[in-house]
Amino acid sequence: MSRSHPRPPVDPALLNHGAPDALWTNLGDWTGTSDYTAAATALAVRVGEAASLGPGDSVVDYACGYGDSLRLWVERFGVRRVVGVEPDPQVCERVRARIAGWGLRDRVSIVASRAELLAPRRVAADVTAVVCVDAAYHFRTRLAWWQMLAADLPAGARVAASDILMADRRRPGPALRWIARAMGIPAENLVDASVLRTALIEQGLQDLQLTSIGASVLDGFATHAPRRGLAMRVTGYSLRALRARGMIDYALIRAIRR
Repeated sequence: MSRSHPRPPVDPALLNHGAPDALWTNLGDWTGTSDYTAAATALAVRVGEAASLGPGDSVVDYACGYGDSLRLWVERFGVRRVVGVEPDPQVCERVRARIAGWGLRDRVSIVASRAELLAPRRVAADVTAVVCVDAAYHFRTRLAWWQMLAADLPAGARVAASDILMADRRRPGPALRWIARAMGIPAENLVDASVLRTALIEQGLQDLQLTSIGASVLDGFATHAPRRGLAMRVTGYSLRALRARGMIDYALIRAIRR
C-alpha cells in the first residue's frame, strides 16, 4: 500500500465493502470490526485525535491518497481548512473532482508533490497541524520529512502520524530488507521506536508520544483485510511473516513544535 509511487486505478468494491464512495488505502485499525472501510476510517480518526484537530485548525495532510482523510478532517473534526499533499498528479486530479463533488472546494485543496520536498508553510502559511496516515514509512526518507517539519512549523503546531517501525534494534537482515522493498519501504526507514524518538527530540519536537498499536493495525490487517488484488495479498503476506518473527510494530506518533 505504497504512498511513494503512482497508484493504479482503485476498484471501490475491492477495498471498501459497503461504502462504494470511499477509496481508503491505509492498513486500518481493526479494533472491533472486520470491515475494511470501518477499519481504515478508524485509523485516520486516531491520527486526527492524536493531532487534537478541531475548529480553527489549518491542516496539511501528507500522502493523503484519494482524499477520504481530507473530507474526514472537515466533517468529523470541523477543521477550518485542509491541504492534501500527494505525489501522483493523476490521483490529485481525481481528488479534486471528489472535493468538488463533496462541496468542499472552499475548505479543501490538494497539491502534487512528494511529501519530503514540500514544507508545510509553502502550502498553508497559517498551518497549525500536520497529519500523515499510514505513509511516512514510504518517504525517502522518513527522518528527512520529520526534520523538514521541525524546521518549518510554527511554534505550537501539532504533528500526528501512524507508522510502521521495527519492533527492536536488531539489524535488518536480507529477508526483512527484501520484504520491506516489496512493500515500498526504504531500508533507511527500518528503525525502532527508540531510535525515532531520539531523532525527533534532537530536532526540537516536544511532548513526544509513541504508542504501539501493532496488534490492532498489523495483526488486524493480516487477519481481516480482503484477499483480492495483488497489493492486498502481498501486504497481508508480508505483515504476517514479519509479525510472526517479531520484527515489526506499528505506532501512533504525536509531537508538538515548541
